[in-house]
Amino acid sequence: RRNAINLHAQIGQLQAFVWLNTQGFEKIVKKYDKFSGLRHTPQAKAPDFEARLRGEVFKSERLDACLERFKMARVVDSETPHHLEMKLVSGSANKPLAEEIAARLGVPLSPAKVRRFNDGEVNIQLCDSVRGANVYILQPTCPPVNDHLVELLLLVSAARRASAATVTAVVPYYGYARQDRKDRSRVPISAADVARMMEAMGVDRVVCVDLHCAQIQGFFGPRTPVDNLFAAPIAVTYFNMKDLVKPVVVSPDAGGVARAKAFMEGFGRLPDPPQVSLAVILKQRAEAGVVGTMHLVGSVEGCDCVIVDDMIDTAGTLTAAANELRAFGARRVFAFATHGLFSGPAADRIEQCVLEECVVANTVPLAAAVREKTRKIRQVSVGKLVEGAIRGIQCGTSVSALFTQDMAADLLS
Repeated sequence: RRNAINLHAQIGQLQAFVWLNTQGFEKIVKKYDKFSGLRHTPQAKAPDFEARLRGEVFKSERLDACLERFKMARVVDSETPHHLEMKLVSGSANKPLAEEIAARLGVPLSPAKVRRFNDGEVNIQLCDSVRGANVYILQPTCPPVNDHLVELLLLVSAARRASAATVTAVVPYYGYARQDRKDRSRVPISAADVARMMEAMGVDRVVCVDLHCAQIQGFFGPRTPVDNLFAAPIAVTYFNMKDLVKPVVVSPDAGGVARAKAFMEGFGRLPDPPQVSLAVILKQRAEAGVVGTMHLVGSVEGCDCVIVDDMIDTAGTLTAAANELRAFGARRVFAFATHGLFSGPAADRIEQCVLEECVVANTVPLAAAVREKTRKIRQVSVGKLVEGAIRGIQCGTSVSALFTQDMAADLLS
């Protein structure tokens, strides 16, 4: 067993080495292209270099050999008391985030085959034993939502049927969260229905990042605790490095005032806090996804504004709010949203509007097509945040410190 533990630690160290070096070399080559004026030209070095990194440079035979030796040496002595083993399993929704979390934890991702039959059905197989282990399934339900939701449910089912001790669903982006109440006749409460499906599959615990509405936690029963982590402290630290002039935090609608207020209070907990004020844009929708009229409550003249929301879908509300703030005299306009979906014309709208920068978390992978259309989008990582939550759950320690602004400087990657 000692040999198996040492091999497991070595695999985690090698995987962390692979991830860190891959990220570092990608940034170096991108900086080279930028300062050489090669970015977005046929002579750019980054695309070819990234392709090589994916397939050649750090995919060492030593790591593969350690994995095989670990599988052969892994012996679990049921008569000797020991801590339950941690297993990290990732679906296909956000592999880069899963690899980052695994590297930060120093625990290798357990291999899982996620394939499709010819008719589109999802085919799942866990390739490593999870018997008696604490299994953490990393799978946001981002677009295509239905496919990734089914993947998550089947991964939970596979772990349960393989006799896992506990199954924790780590869902950085919780799909169907916008349908959290019955606001008109003959409609489902889809957020609650997704919660019931996850419970029916056997989830013991759920970890999310910035749920659309906090009451979604109540859709799960008392036997399935939900940890709703907040990405705002990371963004507050990021924007504090921007040297904002008379910063104003703006809520794009009345429903987001509490979120914007918490974001504003985050600046007050910084070591040298700036004076930050709050403004609200009141909007009236003509129909779903279409904004009618907008009115501003507060003063933004000569100020740097940060629009705060939980997600960006088609960016209609965001870009209209940014243009409205500029019309009212705002000096610069930034935006932060935890989940960047960027559906349909979102990238084009962001590129054409007055936004200086749009910051999102990496809970949803940023599509290559979106990157090509606009350079205004910047991603910050929630890897440290989620890693801290998983570590706390595994070790039986409190994760409440992750809900405060005090950890913000340490969580910004």
